[in-house]
Amino acid sequence: MTTLFDERERAAEALFALDEELRFLALARRNKMLGAWMCERLNLTGSEAEAYTRHLVEAGAIPPAFGRTSDEVLAERLRADLTAKGAAAEAEALPGLIARYGAEAARTVREQARG
Repeated sequence: MTTLFDERERAAEALFALDEELRFLALARRNKMLGAWMCERLNLTGSEAEAYTRHLVEAGAIPPAFGRTSDEVLAERLRADLTAKGAAAEAEALPGLIARYGAEAARTVREQARG
């Protein structure tokens, strides 16, 4: 016999799983948007741009080292890539851009989940 507690537990687990899936999708979308922005600054096109963007999306799925956030790791990576291409001035926009694209991606994913 299923108790009310069991039903609530299953509902909480399902909600947690959905939240995690939406968070992952939003993170992947954000990194894809950042990849497109970076490709413009780095003058990457075609297969190079696709590979760069795919790498950012895949890197977002890997948990960062202890004591670091995925945003810090991502910003560091993007800053290094911009500096290597001589576009270090563009790096100043990264924290705000990461936050803005993150919020936009989360909003889009939530809207799509609602149907």
